[in-house]
Amino acid sequence: MIQFNAHKKYHLLQSKTKVWETHNELTPHYRMIFIRSGEGKFSLEGKLYDYVKQGVILLRPGQHPIFQEDDNAEIFVIAFDTWLADDFLQKKEFSPDFADTYKQAENLCNSIRLSQGRPLQNERDAQTVVYLINQILFEVTQQPTSHNKLIRGSIDLIVIILARNNFESKKIEEKTSQQHLADGIIGYLRNQLHENKNIRIPELLMHFNISEEVANLCVLNQTGMSLRNFIFKYKADLFKSRMLKVDIMELSPYLHPKSSRLSV
Repeated sequence: MIQFNAHKKYHLLQSKTKVWETHNELTPHYRMIFIRSGEGKFSLEGKLYDYVKQGVILLRPGQHPIFQEDDNAEIFVIAFDTWLADDFLQKKEFSPDFADTYKQAENLCNSIRLSQGRPLQNERDAQTVVYLINQILFEVTQQPTSHNKLIRGSIDLIVIILARNNFESKKIEEKTSQQHLADGIIGYLRNQLHENKNIRIPELLMHFNISEEVANLCVLNQTGMSLRNFIFKYKADLFKSRMLKVDIMELSPYLHPKSSRLSV
């Protein structure tokens, strides 16, 4: 087991998972856990997750994951001391070199988009984090006097890398959500028109609990047309398909996924 503490800044710990579970002194802090070796499952707040080598677990104060028994599982923990949490701006004056990193880590742990226990999807970033952790451990264990600036600099880079990947995961999540909404809106409109019902925009907006601007953007991204133009166009194509006795999809290429033109 390896431990290192920077007073009122951060705490470092490398240990086996079964040993780490006895170190409850880190629980009041924001923590980043990196799986150095081993794999298995862990429970957190009633949910069960998988973890693998190079996996990342982000924790808020008070959270304490329970790992399954695995003698080969080893973790590296960076705990950010919550001393800065209260009266942040005032205390920042005493620790300006670390305060911004702490705040970024705090925001990251409070708005997690990464998959808990899984490696970063960006393989290059994942390898960089491994390198930085190795560098931290070298400074802690091999140097006669630990080079605190190098350790802190490596921690800064790790936080930046995780924040970037968390943001990218958020964008993917939002894009998927927007795609589901667009599919729902278009499906709703098609069903209404096939049943020869009049489309009332206010009812549509209320049904999906969205503004007309959002509805327009979703339909535009999917079909290349505004909401009202799509209704007019689809209604005309539906009439033609019934007259010609052909599938509406043959007259509506704008419904095909390949026709999506824009991205949010």
